[in-house]
Amino acid sequence: MATKFTKAGLCRLPLEILQQVAGYLAEVYRPSLCAFSLTSRSCHQASTLFIFRQIHLNVRTREELQLDVESLATALSRTDSVRHVHSLALEGFLDLKKPRNEKGSWRDVDPLGWWHSLETNEIFPDDDQVPSGGVEYFVYDESVIKQDSEEDLAWAPIINFIRTLPSLQKLIYNCPNQFPPSLLDTLHARHPQCQLHHLTFRMRTLLWSTPYPYEMALATSPCLYKIKVICTGRDSEADDDFNQEAVMELVAGLAPNLKEATIVNFNPGRGGRSLRRRAKWQGLPAFAPGSVGSLTSLSLIGSGPFFWTPGYVQTWAKFTDFGSLRRLTIAGPGARGIDGEVMGYISQNHTFPQLRALSVCLERQDASVERTDFTANAVPFFTAFEPLEELSVSGPLEPEILDAILHRHGRTLKKLIMRPEEVESPGFTGRDRKEIPMTFTKEHVLQIQAECPALEDLGVRVKRMKSSAAEVEIYRSLAKIRRLKTLFLILDCSDWRVHRDSSYDPSFDGEDRDKLESGYMKGHLREALVNCAVDETLARSIWGTIREEGRGLESLRLWTTGAGHFGKGQNNMADGYLNHLSRSWLIERVPRDDVEILHVKELCRSEREARDASGQGARRPKETEPRYGIAGFCILNHGLALLFQMMVAAVSSGEATKN
Repeated sequence: MATKFTKAGLCRLPLEILQQVAGYLAEVYRPSLCAFSLTSRSCHQASTLFIFRQIHLNVRTREELQLDVESLATALSRTDSVRHVHSLALEGFLDLKKPRNEKGSWRDVDPLGWWHSLETNEIFPDDDQVPSGGVEYFVYDESVIKQDSEEDLAWAPIINFIRTLPSLQKLIYNCPNQFPPSLLDTLHARHPQCQLHHLTFRMRTLLWSTPYPYEMALATSPCLYKIKVICTGRDSEADDDFNQEAVMELVAGLAPNLKEATIVNFNPGRGGRSLRRRAKWQGLPAFAPGSVGSLTSLSLIGSGPFFWTPGYVQTWAKFTDFGSLRRLTIAGPGARGIDGEVMGYISQNHTFPQLRALSVCLERQDASVERTDFTANAVPFFTAFEPLEELSVSGPLEPEILDAILHRHGRTLKKLIMRPEEVESPGFTGRDRKEIPMTFTKEHVLQIQAECPALEDLGVRVKRMKSSAAEVEIYRSLAKIRRLKTLFLILDCSDWRVHRDSSYDPSFDGEDRDKLESGYMKGHLREALVNCAVDETLARSIWGTIREEGRGLESLRLWTTGAGHFGKGQNNMADGYLNHLSRSWLIERVPRDDVEILHVKELCRSEREARDASGQGARRPKETEPRYGIAGFCILNHGLALLFQMMVAAVSSGEATKN
């Protein structure tokens, strides 16, 4: 039962108590903090400490930047909250050419041309994004920003604002614009202890005989605490990119307080047009060979030349002490993973005694490598680490690997994300692959529940089975993980048995056994349509089934994926319809104990609507969209049956392929 306070009762509480209440609301549910601050003057005074602790500014044009900073400064002055600002995050793109009030586009925040997928942003918010192959990239495409230049002076509102903040501890810079020299001077003069998180770091003068002095001043700044750099072996102009080598030397001691580094490696468009040997890296001035840094967080993701070999790992070990790492990302979801050779090298040659969080992407070494060989390398790799608190694994998985992970880390795990994936294409060998991605059964979930008593955050792959009783039992078994607060379910609508299991004989009868032009049976299309049609009603029903017994769940993320995948690449039959129906959801519970209030959001909705508007989605009226619950789904429902007949007719006539 929630405790109720009168307005007078709240006002009589000491400020320290009210601040404890405000701090709890800020951590658990921020909207309640804003409501609490409006209760009384005393509550408002206690809340400002947390409301203004972290400030985010979206940078657009210089005129809008001036207005935004003025509004923010006025709000801070009115509430006497300037002293409460500890963190300032700058995002967006400062456009010096766009007229005021002109509407922007995605290029405003992405001028280099990366297409930041909404699917990546919303479904995998914690993953670093890897630029897609084929995008042109130029490392040395801009002149270096100069002190007091027009571009430098455009940041004056931010620089003047930072000078007024007495307690600034962290500055997060996530703008593609070059970091302004005047801002760096201000940090050094006014906030020498402030941590600079530079998430768009890049050196542009590494091909000069001596790098530009300002670039070196920024790279070796005592404020520099975290960097993220996108790099490649050779860019689209056939220039060698030495940013990764430069970062290694910064890590090793040139940047004295650098503790976190993210390297995103990729192959740009036209990057391989030159066959000449890559030039030798000359090194940064004042670097002392043999020095070793002590990063606490290292992320190495992406793909590219010389990437993910034992030699690559060995090179990084020469520049930073792996024994100091507390967080490590090896490869990453959607990027090139590490194979058995690399796993074996790491487990035999390196130790990570301080590591608490590991994120790793795996891949099979070759189409000819058997499951047993892959597993034989993966098991000792995961057991070589000290017990972890957080573990995220994507790529090929086997039950034996899961057993090893739970046995070694289960007692200490608070977060576990398992994203089983396999390669669909046969690859260069032309050999037909037989691997089928592992899916989690009720028994696997119960195993996790038994061996992970502290687990609060879980992500697993669940096979969609037309809302059958077996599928419902998986959801119910998740409720048995008593401390679970956050759940990510990959709703797998694929059926790789069609191409990869020679003994598979679908239990279709009647019309479902009829062949379509694509070569698949109508039953395959029917099941794909049924499984991927995850609407809000079904999403709420899945939530209700899990919450029926597991009352601690606070957040559920559903990613509907795999529709039309049968183990040999995505089939184009009814692609538009499948894309339109395959919806993903985020359900969050407002933390109250007297009534359950849910916030339900369709993820990637704007992306889906844009796809539909362009003609790539299903062309059908919204009122024909099926509505069903997990217990009441029935394919014979008149509306859905009619829809299915329309889709099959379209596919049979070739219309869906055109759409």
